[in-house]
Order: sequence, then structure tokens, then C-alpha cells
Amino acid sequence: MPAGADRWTGYALAWVTSLAGQQYAEGMAKLGLQASHAAILQMLHEAGPMNQNRLAERTRIDKAPLVGLLNTLEQLTLVERRPHPSDRRAFEVHLTPQGAAKLSDIEQMNAQVTETFFEPLSSAEQRVLHDLLTRLARHHTPPTNS
Repeated sequence: MPAGADRWTGYALAWVTSLAGQQYAEGMAKLGLQASHAAILQMLHEAGPMNQNRLAERTRIDKAPLVGLLNTLEQLTLVERRPHPSDRRAFEVHLTPQGAAKLSDIEQMNAQVTETFFEPLSSAEQRVLHDLLTRLARHHTPPTNS
């Protein structure tokens, strides 16, 4: 980190986020995926099938890039788009059994990256950091129309 910039909490957070993001991206690349792919798979696992507009809103991924991400996930047979049961203009995105299984690989990779990246912190410090970041994220994330 540039000398003196460590006194600025926002800058330090951005710097550490960038470093963590690089390591996470490298881990995801080993699985043939991107971080956004993991977000989509996890959202579908947690919330069930949903249309693309709702998925874009819930994952905070713009609609245009979401289409490309879904195309890749569909080619990998991790998700599938089906006609929406009540809106013939829309498609619903479904997690496939292969997609659910891939989440297990993502969990293992995440555990490895987390262990390596956060090694300088004790377990208690890691929990506190996680809790603080989660609180900030929840406070600053606008509500969704779900």
C-alpha cells in the first residue's frame, strides 16, 4: 500500500478488497468460473428459480453482462433458462443439479482462499471483520423488490 495511505480507512479497504478480489478470481479461474458466476449460482441455490430481471437486481449485476454470464453458465450446464410459467415474454433461470454440485467446489475453493488470505488474523479477528463488513454491506445495500 502506498506510504501514508494506510491512515485512510476507505483507501485501505479498497486496497485490501482489490488484493482479496485478485486471489478469489484466481481461485474461481481454476474452476473455470468468475466471481459473478458464483454469485448467480448461490442466489439461485438460496432463493430458487427467478426471472433474469430479478436475478440482476438481487445479485447487483447489470442486465447486459448478466446475459453473457448466464450464457456461459448454461453452456456449462450449471443453469438453464425455461419459459416463465405465467409470463410468456420472460424466462426463469433454474439451478441444475450440476450447478448445485459446482457450489460445493466453490465452497472448498472459498475456504482455501479465505484461509490463505486471512492467515495474519486470528479466528476471532476474522469473525469480527466478517461481522463488520456484513453490517456495512447490509446498511448500504438498497432493498430489493423481492
